[in-house]
Amino acid sequence: MNKFIGMRTLKTGIAVVLTCILTGFAVDNMFYAATACVVTMQDTIKTSFKMGSQRVLGTLVGGLVGFLLFLVMPQNPILCGIGIMIVIKLCEFFKLSSLVVSSVTFFSLYLGYINSEPLTYSLQRIFDTSIGVIMGLIINYVMARPNYYNNTMNEFTTIKKLFKENVRSIVVDKDNLDLKSIEVKIKNSEQIYSKLMDEINYSKEKCDLDIIDKSLHLCRQIYFHIKSIELLEKELFLTKENHNQLKKLYKDEEKFIKINDDESPVFNFHLSKVLEKMKVLDELIELNN
Repeated sequence: MNKFIGMRTLKTGIAVVLTCILTGFAVDNMFYAATACVVTMQDTIKTSFKMGSQRVLGTLVGGLVGFLLFLVMPQNPILCGIGIMIVIKLCEFFKLSSLVVSSVTFFSLYLGYINSEPLTYSLQRIFDTSIGVIMGLIINYVMARPNYYNNTMNEFTTIKKLFKENVRSIVVDKDNLDLKSIEVKIKNSEQIYSKLMDEINYSKEKCDLDIIDKSLHLCRQIYFHIKSIELLEKELFLTKENHNQLKKLYKDEEKFIKINDDESPVFNFHLSKVLEKMKVLDELIELNN
């Protein structure tokens, strides 16, 4: 079910159901609460809180400007233009990304597309938006939160396998390097790690960030050395030391490139660094298990 729907989608559906049930007793319109709930449901609690607070503040800005100008002269085209400029500048000043929400709230109130008093309407919009935001935050916090720490370490395990496959290609024929897949996986691990950092203050899970930092740094270094090897064009030879290390790594492989301690010093330097750092990466991953 998760693969077909997705946990975030499922959580959003549940949060909207609960929001609609709750607002059915508390407000006259479920629309704003349900919309705020959907906007609040993000990948991390930090992002959810940011999006939710932006929604509430955007509603507050639009409602306040609309209410004040309504008291001066409602439905005046010139004041309407001035009002929306004020809304835009306030959103820019407070660095709000909810300009559309602020604008809709302002227009609805100032242009008279409401069925209640302006002050009552402003307070209702803030209230029902807040309910949607709070419900979204609660469901996102308590229900099936992603384990970004384990997800990041799983990415490193996949990257380690890709490194091993590419080193095998290098020392056998150098024809099947797949550095693009490694690059994509490293970027994926960086993105997941970023979400972990957003989530860490809201999580009770134990996380060894030192392992993550070291593993990510090692992955970047190994990628650099393999990329450097890819740029070498002439025939390559192994030193005896690197050959021995490779035999330990690939116990079933017998057809390595030729051995010559006096040739390919740049290649062997990068290869030795790759093998050395792969070993450390493997130890870090095992330490986490």
